[in-house]
Amino acid sequence: MSERLHKKLSFDRHIVRTLLALAALALASPTPVLAQVETEKPPVVEGAKPVVMERFKVHSPSIEGNLEGNSADRDVIVVLPPSYRASPGRRYPVLYALHGYSIGAEQWIQEIRVPQVVEAAFAKGVPEMIVVLPDSKTLHNGSVYSKSVTTGDFEDFVAKDLVAYVDSHYRTIPRRESRGLVGHSMGGYGATRIGMKHADVFGALYAMSPGGLQGRPMGPYNADVQTAIDGVKTLDQVKDLPFPARGLLALSSAWSPNPNRSPLFLDLPFKDGKPDPGVLERWTANSPFALLDQYAGDLKRYAAIAMDVGDEDGLKSDTEELHKRLLSYGIPNSFELYHGTHTSRVAFRFQDHVLQFFGQHLSFEVPPPPSSPEAAGDKGSGPYPAIMEVDPALPKHVIYRPENLATLKGRKLPLYIWGNGACTDDAASVRNHLLEVASHGYLVMVPGYIGEELARVQAARGQRAPGAPPEVPTTTQDLRDGLDWAIGENSRGGSKYRGLLDTKAVAASGFSCGGVQAIDLASSDPRVTALIVQNSGLFPDDGTPMLPGMDTPKTALAKLNMPVLYIQGGPTDIAWANGRDDYNRLIQLGQVPVAMVGLPTGHGGTYHDPHGGAAAMIAIDWLEWQLRGKQDAARSFLGDNCRICTVPAWTIDRKGF
Repeated sequence: MSERLHKKLSFDRHIVRTLLALAALALASPTPVLAQVETEKPPVVEGAKPVVMERFKVHSPSIEGNLEGNSADRDVIVVLPPSYRASPGRRYPVLYALHGYSIGAEQWIQEIRVPQVVEAAFAKGVPEMIVVLPDSKTLHNGSVYSKSVTTGDFEDFVAKDLVAYVDSHYRTIPRRESRGLVGHSMGGYGATRIGMKHADVFGALYAMSPGGLQGRPMGPYNADVQTAIDGVKTLDQVKDLPFPARGLLALSSAWSPNPNRSPLFLDLPFKDGKPDPGVLERWTANSPFALLDQYAGDLKRYAAIAMDVGDEDGLKSDTEELHKRLLSYGIPNSFELYHGTHTSRVAFRFQDHVLQFFGQHLSFEVPPPPSSPEAAGDKGSGPYPAIMEVDPALPKHVIYRPENLATLKGRKLPLYIWGNGACTDDAASVRNHLLEVASHGYLVMVPGYIGEELARVQAARGQRAPGAPPEVPTTTQDLRDGLDWAIGENSRGGSKYRGLLDTKAVAASGFSCGGVQAIDLASSDPRVTALIVQNSGLFPDDGTPMLPGMDTPKTALAKLNMPVLYIQGGPTDIAWANGRDDYNRLIQLGQVPVAMVGLPTGHGGTYHDPHGGAAAMIAIDWLEWQLRGKQDAARSFLGDNCRICTVPAWTIDRKGF
């Protein structure tokens, strides 16, 4: 073997050992080989109950527009505990688990032996929780869970977009004390970085063999690697680069992005064969050792922090150093040095240490329901925190919308036209539901008033005289007025909504009397493209006395030309029979697809639950499917194993899909 080749192989081995800071890979020959690692498998625990695994995509606004073209639609695996389907009223903490470099979520669950280790941990007494494993693989085989215009903002993908999606689609305990974050290798770096910067989201942290802690290159300058990178003229050529070059590009795209340097849009930490001090300073700024000075106070909020590493892992010194630096700041944390390599015991560790740690330190206590119709601080769980406001240009209406319209980044707001229960003019009567819808990127128009103005209007109206018919403070025309105004604002010069609204995506919805108003609007206004009727239905045309404001005839059903969803409170819901009759008539007419969901809530629904509860979650999935075409949202309604189908005590009937 020539001296030059010997030096090259020695250097490559050094690179691979150091890349273990980010990756799980195998050295099956004298030359480094990138491969799926075969890890030791824990013994099966007899009697362990099966978990349920779901796979879907989560759209991340935080990743949109990245220069590498990494998809903003990320694959996610969710592991639901054995009791999830059998206990529809139960909520669970959530553990978010981050994979390492060069592999995705599917490969990582093979390395850590999911679902077996999760089932075994529960069988051994770990309290049940939901486990979420997102895929953060990118053009260069790993995002490093950082913020970058080149790679995309994978930090906020995990801490904001993913958490919001899981909280809105599963029965979680949606508070920081009930969320855990763990990662291995590159994921260990991610858990450390995200944990430092998002202590308001997570309540306990665990770093398994964390890499990248120093924020430095993984080896000295290598001319062969530089030559290979210099030969890249298009992003398509990146896949042909040697593994050490891919690792260098992954870190460079995450920590030293450069939007003006095509085609890779990054700065390398070497220039003219020597380290580039300016770029290295940018890398060091991403080191948890450097970040610790800024976020030490935030880390003290955690219920517990733990880290571990194998005694044969090259990362043991950095991991122990992180442990010591946390202690120097008075931040309690545990450190364990176990016998093993970077990946040899990872499945055992996840089963017997990681899951047990979070079983001990996450909160399993579900907060009590709010004492008032408003959940304290509730701005919805979607990616766009929402507010309600009054616009002087629109009398007798309240608007629910994303608080910061600038965060939409060109994404348009569909319109959600709402009718209040009892046709009341209390526009905040179901504010949790309406804030939740708005937080997912919708403009919500509600007839009525709030606050002092509502009190003034209701006081002026006075009490109803004995024997007098109940007043109907709002009408279908009020819903239409709100729609007219929104469409006008989309084109009005000077309006903050100019060009921001999707006026072709309009849903009508409402509760009880407001549900009848929604049917009336949808059957008479061609601008409405989707309909949700909640705890409501039309009275039969058989001489039965109709309540004021609810006298829309059954013949209106024949005028509907859009998909229709009924969300009812089960047989104890006073509107169940009318809604069921509507559903059957629509099936007989056969002109539109129709679905009917029953929840065991009675007529009161889940409007006052935090984030609007289960009904809001179902309504948002319908809106995302019908107005935005999101096929993942359609999974709540379609197929024998639809999300709604799998929840005991929930029912779904559908026709025409």
